[in-house]
Amino acid sequence: MVRPRSAVKRDWPEEVALLCDRGLAEAALVPLAREARRRAIPLGRLLLQRGLVSSDAYYCAFAEVCGVPFLCRGSFRARHDPAFPPPPAFAGPLPIGRTARGETVVAVAPPAGGTAAFLDLLRRFPDLRARVRITTPEALAEAVAIADPGARLSLLRPEVSARRLLTPGQMATGVALLLALLLGMLLPLSVLLILVSLMVTVAGMALGGIRLLAGVGARESPRPGHVLANVDLPFYTVLVPLYREARVVEQLVESLAALDYPTARMEVLFLLEVEDRETRAVLLPLLHPHMRCIEVPEGSPRTKPRALAHGLELARGELVTVFDGEDRPEPAQLRLAASRFAELPDTVAALQAHLAVDHLSRNLFARQFLLEYAGLFDCLLPFLSAQGFPFPLGGTSNHFRREALEEVGGWDPYNVTEDADLAVRLCRAGYDLRMLGSTTFEEAPIGWRAWHGQRTRWLKGWLQTLLVAAREPHALVRDLRGTLLPILGLYVLAMVTTLAAHPVFVVFLLLYGLDAAPIPLAGTLTGDCIAVLAGVSVVLCYASMTVVTLRGAAMRRWPVRLLDLMVIPFYWLVQSLAFYAAVVDLLRRPHAWCKTEHGVAKRPAHGRPHT
Repeated sequence: MVRPRSAVKRDWPEEVALLCDRGLAEAALVPLAREARRRAIPLGRLLLQRGLVSSDAYYCAFAEVCGVPFLCRGSFRARHDPAFPPPPAFAGPLPIGRTARGETVVAVAPPAGGTAAFLDLLRRFPDLRARVRITTPEALAEAVAIADPGARLSLLRPEVSARRLLTPGQMATGVALLLALLLGMLLPLSVLLILVSLMVTVAGMALGGIRLLAGVGARESPRPGHVLANVDLPFYTVLVPLYREARVVEQLVESLAALDYPTARMEVLFLLEVEDRETRAVLLPLLHPHMRCIEVPEGSPRTKPRALAHGLELARGELVTVFDGEDRPEPAQLRLAASRFAELPDTVAALQAHLAVDHLSRNLFARQFLLEYAGLFDCLLPFLSAQGFPFPLGGTSNHFRREALEEVGGWDPYNVTEDADLAVRLCRAGYDLRMLGSTTFEEAPIGWRAWHGQRTRWLKGWLQTLLVAAREPHALVRDLRGTLLPILGLYVLAMVTTLAAHPVFVVFLLLYGLDAAPIPLAGTLTGDCIAVLAGVSVVLCYASMTVVTLRGAAMRRWPVRLLDLMVIPFYWLVQSLAFYAAVVDLLRRPHAWCKTEHGVAKRPAHGRPHT
């Protein structure tokens, strides 16, 4: 029932007067009301901003003044088409049910201070009163997120989602810095060039130093001291997102069926897009009793992490892992992961298995990819893990404690390198990551087009992760203090910075060393300083990559040819080309997923790698 005007105290809005009747101190309202008038904003909005009333209390009073029901958080569910997700800051109307006469009932979260406008709407359209419910913005966002798991993180925790590329504050800061640089307002050009070169070189030195230490101190990843018996194993969920993978599903199902884990304590969920009929037709006849095919509802963006978000909603396991379509995990991997989790403290949220390519190839990119994976997963990441340092997760064969995964919001459908993003969010929440002494064998991308598309997507996702982390500097500083996150941040930032500057340094060094092609800075102190810094950066980059490549290949027993090492400079240059493509793609299509085709390489039968 509408609140009578006679009950309104002073000139407060009606919902504020009702809050006063319920205990809100009028003395606190007087200065607040003056501020609201001065800033020309509603008093109710200011009350919520200052935290003087809760969102539930305010909107409950709002609903009572308007004479319509109030719905608290968790008391209703959304009924909307997931193919058309609501925009950010959605305020309704959101369909939530039907009346006895079959009319749609909607929930809305009106703007704070909009009581008069809402009452006027009800007077003009009296039939709305029976079909509208008032709720809080938080309850509305939660209802939408529950209805569409793929949108959950972006709606409930938009500050950590890559749905938005840049915040207004980031854009303003970027424009201001760019103008200052262009106008020479910060530093003289010579000093600026030296300073930028120094920063890039220091980042490269840090990254190169970590690689060199890893090459010297690399060791085998630990396995559990005691392997759990069947009766002690927790329930395990294996999530397998698939899209256009008909060529590899037969071998995939065979590999997953060979996992040494009791089928009564595990489930395998294949996550397929609705339109992918070809993969579904091949997969369904191959399924075992503990395997299910799950259709991911149509929606945007169509990415692997969106499929994983829907899979997590249906998962029953205490532990959760992810495999890709071309993966061939070692049979003992799940049992080893469960046993290792049982030995480690609850603060260890994820275990990353080793990834390795199981086929040889004469193709330059496939062979460099093979050696790169050996250096990364068999040398560098085990070293970081042994030191207790965080590291970027791989996109597959990462095993999670379900509780920790849900605490940080699960996968972000809008980040195209979901593994790096998830590693950062887990570390910011105070969790640790560790390597697992088990291997999953994969297929290397064959040819320039496949390699370039995949690497561009990876680097675009790293840029998204850095932009998201830099949104709230105060929160980032707070998280940096209590965790080892700076090491992971340095790794990602140094990699991006090095790839961005590497071709510039190489070209500068070539021109600087050729008397026949002088450059403007030749013979100057600025030019000499930049040449020294560029030389240190480039040499350390190539040397450190050579060391981890040799050590990783030796641990994997891969043969390394002299030609493989001679190609490393070229490989770094094409990685930089992929980085520049990633920047362009980030601006043009921030959430577009570049699909890597599998089933192209000639791989050994039954998951036995070539040696």
